[in-house]
Amino acid sequence: MRNHNGRLIKETLQEMLDPARTAVIAIDIQNDFFAPEGVFARAGRDMGLANGQLPVMVDLIRKAQDLGVMTVFVRQVTLPDSQGDSPAWLRLKLRDGKSSDYTLPGSWGAAFCDGIIPRAQDPVIDKMRPDAFHKTALDLVLRANGIETVVFLGANTEGCVESTVRSAAHHDYYTIVAEDAVASSNAAYHDASLALMRNRFMVAPSEEILTLLVRADGA
Repeated sequence: MRNHNGRLIKETLQEMLDPARTAVIAIDIQNDFFAPEGVFARAGRDMGLANGQLPVMVDLIRKAQDLGVMTVFVRQVTLPDSQGDSPAWLRLKLRDGKSSDYTLPGSWGAAFCDGIIPRAQDPVIDKMRPDAFHKTALDLVLRANGIETVVFLGANTEGCVESTVRSAAHHDYYTIVAEDAVASSNAAYHDASLALMRNRFMVAPSEEILTLLVRADGA
């Protein structure tokens, strides 16, 4: 812990990971972004990394829930007929040949992947852009529960994950990325994004994060 101009700054993972003030945030772990029949896979994207990391994501979420750590589920939502999409946003969505109609409300593609199970007390935040703080209730929910540290997992690393990680830091949260529980359909972009985030934020294996949360809970 460092004292700078009268402000105490948490500098290590151990200091940041107070179970009572930490939230685990799962981003877009939905069928369209992981499953072989999902929109990303049908567009020819390589889903090997995503599906390889999915069991780690499931394990991290379940253990966080068992510890009583606040667990938040974020999901991408797309309105039918592009009702929520501007021309500029559609240009980005359509640039690689995939359908713009992914994660439609009520669809199988929008549903969470097998094993990703919000409980009744777990907030579910819908978003329409990569940044989960952008025009959503996420910041309000976290602050209402006294959260200071956020741990991120999910997809896609260089897209919605990195966008939300940056935004979390801009919203004054201690920000941690579970490096083995984030994934992308492009391994090169995934690696580049993690390299950037290691330079600016805290990045650690999920096992280390869980170990420190357990230790703090026991203390």
